[in-house]
Amino acid sequence: MKQIALGGLSILTLFLVYYFFAKPFEYEIKFKSNTSPGDLIETIRIWNRSLDAGRIIEVDSFFTLLQTVDIENRKYSLLWNFKTSNDSATYVNVQVSESGKTLLNKLLIPITDQPIERDIGKLVQEFYDVLKIHLKITKVKIVGEVTLDSTFCICSSMETTQIDKAYGMMRDFPLLTSFILEYNLTPSGIPVIRIQDWSHSRGILKYDFCFPIVRQDLLPVYDSFFYAYVGGRRVLKAEYYGNYITSDRAWYELINYASKNRYDVTGFPLEYFHNNPNLGLNESEWKADVYLPVLSQSNN
Repeated sequence: MKQIALGGLSILTLFLVYYFFAKPFEYEIKFKSNTSPGDLIETIRIWNRSLDAGRIIEVDSFFTLLQTVDIENRKYSLLWNFKTSNDSATYVNVQVSESGKTLLNKLLIPITDQPIERDIGKLVQEFYDVLKIHLKITKVKIVGEVTLDSTFCICSSMETTQIDKAYGMMRDFPLLTSFILEYNLTPSGIPVIRIQDWSHSRGILKYDFCFPIVRQDLLPVYDSFFYAYVGGRRVLKAEYYGNYITSDRAWYELINYASKNRYDVTGFPLEYFHNNPNLGLNESEWKADVYLPVLSQSNN
């Protein structure tokens, strides 16, 4: 009996040491979402811009995101953890610590309500509401493997954050269309974005914004624009419906599809935009064809 009591005391001691001194957070919230970690991370980045004192510190691939938020002079660190499941859902675990109050929170949270619980509960609920609206007005349909035809285009190059991709498009749209009209070039398709480099962890893109035109013998030269063939390769295709700010959701769906079906990804995404957002169409009806270059299905 004495040995059992000593064993129980040892377990309790180890638990208390871990709880008060080793456990890296004081509070956590868990939820499930029917989307990918990449989509969740980008939605957090967009939502974070609406916070008065929110900052994204680090993104570790598709597994974690570290965010800091100040609420009424209380400084919180939120470690968002993402784990995918077999049903294509993502389990989210938000682990929270308050600067300077770690031990006090650990002592008081089990016996009384603390500001960290109210603040973070309200904050995460706010994000979850934003996420629900995003998922309600966006849709991705995987079409599968196709061959993307090559088109001759006039393009501009830019570098922006991932969530500013659509704003970069809007900036250069009137410049490119005015140039096409001024020099009597003949359009031959819908606007295209060709990603040249993508850092998901940093949220940074380099890309070309292009308009397909009919090639002619003499082409006007302008320092800000260049001509290129776009497409002409084997790709996986998805149809995206929703605001073009979040069309990169289709990138993550295509990457997941490629991984599950043993495709070798050979390049960055391309997007073809069917609608002009300035014409007043409901954003849930905006359509883009999104392509991910692949080599073949692996035999492994």
